[in-house]
Amino acid sequence: MTEFTFETDAAHAPYNLAHLVDDRSYLSHRFDVEPAYDDGVADPGTGRRDAPPDFGARRRAVVEFYGDRCGRCATRIDTGSADDGEVAYLFSVADDTEDSWALRHLVAVCEPCYDLLSTDCTDRIGGFGDAYRRAPQFPAWIGDPRVAVERLPLSGREVWFRDRLSERVDVEAPTGESVNGDAAREACLARSTPAAVAVALNEALVADERGPLSTANRRLCDRWDTLSERERTEYERRAVDAETVVGGGFEPCVDLQRA
Repeated sequence: MTEFTFETDAAHAPYNLAHLVDDRSYLSHRFDVEPAYDDGVADPGTGRRDAPPDFGARRRAVVEFYGDRCGRCATRIDTGSADDGEVAYLFSVADDTEDSWALRHLVAVCEPCYDLLSTDCTDRIGGFGDAYRRAPQFPAWIGDPRVAVERLPLSGREVWFRDRLSERVDVEAPTGESVNGDAAREACLARSTPAAVAVALNEALVADERGPLSTANRRLCDRWDTLSERERTEYERRAVDAETVVGGGFEPCVDLQRA
């Protein structure tokens, strides 16, 4: 079981646990998905597992389950029948011992988030193109925690954002200080940021954008532009790109599904 970096409150979970407990078994019958193909099919020539023959049905089923929204950033997605959303992809969070095409292990995502999630390790980001640059920095708080990771690379502005947001995480101890402040400040700068940290920072951003505004306190999105050139240059030096990341393989919070 994964140890949560952030303290959790049963009355206000830091991210959406529903996707981990919802029963998807009804989807197999409704969309004519054959469970026998949950592990895909083997290529006779290479022996590698490939997508199952009912991939289209699985894609439609999972996209509908996620409400035609990306499981990471919540942008609208579709399977090609409409023009008002990103193309829907399926990302499997199964590990090596599990059926990678089973409906319970599939998350519907948009192309930028799929590009972000599909690299085996951080130094291969961009191997499928540069669509990942369009993925939001933080995952949506309503998303699936198994893919709730922070986007990389980060610009200097985004590094500054994280520094400011880490001071605004809304979970507070009786003393009035954030119980999660230290964890947020120490959060990894790469995609392996724990789901609770990434989503908590996103919630702080939403609170900043939607909360009351006084004349003495500008929105963060406006405050960056007021920084001096020296301050902005300093954050640009701290910007994270694919070449500066040190880390091993990438597993998007897979252990959370067993919590």
